[in-house]
Amino acid sequence: MADRLLNSKSDNTNKKYFDTFRRWEHFCSTHSCCALPANPVHLALYLNYLLDKRSSFSVISATVYAIKWVHDINGHSDPTTNSFVRNLMESSKRTSRKPVCKKDPITTDTLIHLCNMFSDSRDLLVIRDLSMILLCFSGFLRFNELSNLLCSDLKIFDSHFILVIRKSKTDQYRHGSEVVISKGQTSACPHAMILKYIEIAGIDLQSDIFLFKPIFRSCSTCKLIQKNKRLSYTGARQAISKRLSLVCDVRNVGLHSLRAGGATVAANNGVNDRCFKRHGRWKSETAKDGYVADSLQARLKVTQKLGL
Repeated sequence: MADRLLNSKSDNTNKKYFDTFRRWEHFCSTHSCCALPANPVHLALYLNYLLDKRSSFSVISATVYAIKWVHDINGHSDPTTNSFVRNLMESSKRTSRKPVCKKDPITTDTLIHLCNMFSDSRDLLVIRDLSMILLCFSGFLRFNELSNLLCSDLKIFDSHFILVIRKSKTDQYRHGSEVVISKGQTSACPHAMILKYIEIAGIDLQSDIFLFKPIFRSCSTCKLIQKNKRLSYTGARQAISKRLSLVCDVRNVGLHSLRAGGATVAANNGVNDRCFKRHGRWKSETAKDGYVADSLQARLKVTQKLGL
């Protein structure tokens, strides 16, 4: 029963809540108070302590939800319903902090220019990096979706290919989804690039190993490592930034710039809203709109329609 109770949340949420609750336990041990069950006044003092350290709203809310969850799952009364706790949590939203600086979206022209530079390359490292870039851009992929792809998750047809997304941020119950990517007409065609990557890397599309793995180079040999180990976030970010730095300024560019770039180009070219949301696996309108940087032409249409 304990295992099933823990399955009420995802593994990542459980880990986050446990780590957050451990910090609360450490605070209680140093101040001679009880962490479970907690006194609401002690919890309010802890939140005030976090606010004094200039913790953000996300830290405060994670703390409140973690403590609430641990009390619920252990059958104790919820201390987070106290008015002091609720008002301190609300206060953290108003605390001045560094404004969010979103990453710059990548453009189609940038990717075409980059792929033109390596049009004749057969270097596995280069082709792997370009494949990851084009998949993230055309499939609106998050890094975790990209890194968790297995070879068997890729289904290739003459005019398109399908990516099976087994695990996604917005798919809490692991129902899975499919992303359909069409064949292109330029050097930045994701269909052609992924076929080239499969050929050079000698990938078996029936196997259940990770599609993108670290690469080792020895003299003239360049191969994927034998161990079934997915590419790390740091390794992917460094590899992709290195390629993009050849064609654009990467000071405000990250892995999410590719997802945002693909979404921006699709939105500004009038892609059907329902298909747009399904392709990017968004559940809400606000989440979807946060990725799109409207073009000047699209923004000017607002006042052009006023008939002035």
